[in-house]
Amino acid sequence: MYQKVKAYVEEQHMLEKKDRVIVGVSGGADSVCLLFVLTKLRDERQKSGDGTLEITAVHVHHGLRGDSADADERYVRKICDAWNVPLVVYHKNIRELAKCWNMSEEEAGRKARREAFLEVRNQYSDVPCDNAQYGDIQSRHAECANGRQESAQGFGKIALAHHRNDEAETVLFHLCRGTDVRGLGGIAPVSGFWIRPLLNIGRNEIESYLEKVGISYCTDETNAENVYARNKLRNQVIPQLEEINEQAVWHISRTAQSVRELWSYVDMQIEEYKKKVLQIEPQSCRKETNLATGAISLILNKNEYDKVPVPLKSYVIHRIICEAAGHEKDISAVHVQAVEELLNRQVGRKIDLPYAVTASRIYGGVKFEKKPVISTKMIDPNHLNDENIENPEALFQFRIFERPPGMKAFPEKTYTKWFDYDIINNTVEIRHRQAGDVLAINKNGGTQRLKKYFINEKISQEEREKVWLVADGHDIMWVVGHRQSQRYQITESTKKILEIHFCKGENYGRDSKSIS
Repeated sequence: MYQKVKAYVEEQHMLEKKDRVIVGVSGGADSVCLLFVLTKLRDERQKSGDGTLEITAVHVHHGLRGDSADADERYVRKICDAWNVPLVVYHKNIRELAKCWNMSEEEAGRKARREAFLEVRNQYSDVPCDNAQYGDIQSRHAECANGRQESAQGFGKIALAHHRNDEAETVLFHLCRGTDVRGLGGIAPVSGFWIRPLLNIGRNEIESYLEKVGISYCTDETNAENVYARNKLRNQVIPQLEEINEQAVWHISRTAQSVRELWSYVDMQIEEYKKKVLQIEPQSCRKETNLATGAISLILNKNEYDKVPVPLKSYVIHRIICEAAGHEKDISAVHVQAVEELLNRQVGRKIDLPYAVTASRIYGGVKFEKKPVISTKMIDPNHLNDENIENPEALFQFRIFERPPGMKAFPEKTYTKWFDYDIINNTVEIRHRQAGDVLAINKNGGTQRLKKYFINEKISQEEREKVWLVADGHDIMWVVGHRQSQRYQITESTKKILEIHFCKGENYGRDSKSIS
């Protein structure tokens, strides 16, 4: 099996001659097999002198399975020590994260793992070599004994242990949930710096290989519980399909590969037609971006849209909505259908779409606009001392901008804060406290009622009524002058930044100006 995986890695161009890779290791058969195969490849390269491969493992303890999860962590530490692999361990409270992120525990677990991998990839150089805490990270590095420390910038790839059965489950899951052609493409073997070396291997092959080489692994008892949809597919649906054809998983995986190849061509066609629809006439088909407010306007030309081949029409509209929204998640077929229907309605009709986007029927097509997430009206500096301001937003300055590549430094000023613009769910409000307000107080996603936070910080009842809050619904982004939410802080995955500056800070904020 090792030779099969090695050939697949080369075929898909997953690793360079000199490369570094982060491996997600849960302790289960799949991830243990992946780690073993990569360490074998590492040792083989080292022995032959044909390139190098440096590996760091990442284990995320979800805090859900008690002693079993603790045993998994101990086992991962044991094999990493035995195989000379540096290990970074995260402890996450997935139950609290799921509540904070408003998603299932299964989804929250996947998101937490992904964020952990990305953080190690981008910030590993900041982790001390002496097993000290770095936020909620505990780490050990093989070169610490020599007083050296590796830089995160050297880590090129993140390897995940998805295999052929996972791909089959994904295709079936997408079919059950409803999908288009792209959803039938399953899991890509390479997606940017994410790689999946085991994707051409089945679960049975993995378990047989580990038994052959005498390597044990942990078993997550919850995998046998048919609570989650994927568990039902794994434990009930796929065994039934294999009774019809024992090669069912292999055939589904091969079909997904064919669809991915087809989609790569279709994707290029969609992009070309989208450009034609939006860029026919400079005056009527344009894209306007107001960087101060985040407002975006896109205009779809109906005459050009009518020329788009029928199989591509819905895809072109979907892509335009995503571009206007700045997000792809939660943009579904129902929204595409609503826009298609709007094209046949009278001028002046309007519909609401996700992420504060509106679509309006205008002469010649449909105009997509994204409402400003905040107000940018400024108050006269002469009134900065006035306590009875009718427009609280006027006390603040706002700026939205793209995160510059490679930017590491963020402002640490009391009255100027940066936020991850892309994760804001609602229109940002500047207000005082309300019932139900919560504040994310740690990177694990743990939240605290705002009232309890005020009590813990010994903020008087009188002062609580005056403290300004920057809020996303009942999620408090910033207790102005006190604390910023952990949830909205800038990460390496942040694309757009919202800067908020309070004009009435110390010295009227002159010590805390916006950062260019």
